[in-house]
Amino acid sequence: MFIGRSEETAALRAAIAARTPRIALVYGRRRIGKTSLIRQAVGRDAALFIEGLENRPTQAQIASFLQQASHQLRRRLPEATSWHEALMALDKALAGRRMVIVLDEFQWLANYRQELVSTLKMVWENHLSRKPGRTLILCGSIASFMTTKVLKSSAFYGRIDVVVHLQGFRLAETARMLPKRGLQEILDAQCLTGGVPKYLELLSSAPSITLGMEKEAFRADGYFVEEYERIFTSHFGNNSEFQRLIRALASAPYGLSRRDLAAAAEVDEGGMLSQRLYDLEAAGFISSQRPFDKGAETRLLRYHLSDPWISFYHAFMRGRLRQIREGGRRNLFTTIRQGGAFRAWMGRAFELVCMRHCDQIAHLIGFSAIDYDAGPWFRAPRKGISGVQIDLAYDRKDGVITLCEMKRQTAPLGRSVIAEVERKAELLRQEYPRRTIQPVLVVDGPVSKEIEASGYFFRIIQAAELMK
Repeated sequence: MFIGRSEETAALRAAIAARTPRIALVYGRRRIGKTSLIRQAVGRDAALFIEGLENRPTQAQIASFLQQASHQLRRRLPEATSWHEALMALDKALAGRRMVIVLDEFQWLANYRQELVSTLKMVWENHLSRKPGRTLILCGSIASFMTTKVLKSSAFYGRIDVVVHLQGFRLAETARMLPKRGLQEILDAQCLTGGVPKYLELLSSAPSITLGMEKEAFRADGYFVEEYERIFTSHFGNNSEFQRLIRALASAPYGLSRRDLAAAAEVDEGGMLSQRLYDLEAAGFISSQRPFDKGAETRLLRYHLSDPWISFYHAFMRGRLRQIREGGRRNLFTTIRQGGAFRAWMGRAFELVCMRHCDQIAHLIGFSAIDYDAGPWFRAPRKGISGVQIDLAYDRKDGVITLCEMKRQTAPLGRSVIAEVERKAELLRQEYPRRTIQPVLVVDGPVSKEIEASGYFFRIIQAAELMK
């Protein structure tokens, strides 16, 4: 059953149904469901799916391209020694037929080079697109290549009609993926996987999410045991700087400034650091955040690890890989779950889930029709003033700053949270004396009667409301 992706499917479907030729670009991390989305959009229309080969030279890519096309078209295409010859052979084999042409894992087909991009643009414009009912879909898992070398290239700049950046499921879609699970397990799955469909599919057939993670992440033959190396190597090869940057951020759940990150990862703050950070962010592994009241060039920019599964891997799997591969201790994840480190990690993971649903939170509070900037607000300690970290606040155009506190716990949340939030609110009032500070609590778990009776929070949102 295909779940969610209604807007993305509609956009691709409109391109396919157009009378004039269209080009679409789809990108996102591996396992995110790009090919399934395209097949859903294509439906019963005639389509040719060509997939690139990982880490193979150009001639091998061309030979595979011709072999796949020959098999699907049931017509042998002649051998070719260049991409121009191969694409022209495809044009001749199509013989005027209406067709959706899908080039999957396009960065592998192109060997991360510009040659195929330029050649494809020329052959598409002069030959392949001359027949009515043709759509070209370029799909790739290496976001930095798909955006810089294709979308923003001189060859395709301004010529791509639909761009889809596919991301993990939100809570409502995860709930549909796990229809027989309760709220706690759905939230656990979202925190652990980031809503990656392939990962959710693996967990869906297990007796419980905990037992599913035990089997797939903490057994020698589990799917997740080698997954980090699979996805990280396919993106960045064996470049040690990428590895060190990820490890540094994995040790700092609330992020690091560029300078602190460079120092922690032991990389040069100049040089290639900007490109490395761009590549990691484009891949969806990390995110950059700035205080909502600062411009894009602010030095207060922070980077944090935003891929939940990679964060989980570094927190609980990486240091235990030898033990896992040797088939050591049983019920390892069950033991990990009971520790304080895991509870702290899940608390942060829940905050990231809430931040991903910031538009829905705005809707629930009732100001989604008002212009606002949403994001964190943080200040380093200064003389006489303590530092502060607010993970989600809304700077609204109606003179209100909505401050969100996010908590996930099993015991009833007591009045101490009011003092915690009020300290942050007071710092905001000092910084913005003309603004109204509106505290909101987003919680998964019970809330004490004292909090409800206090009337301190403008709104208390339960996690279940984010699933609607």
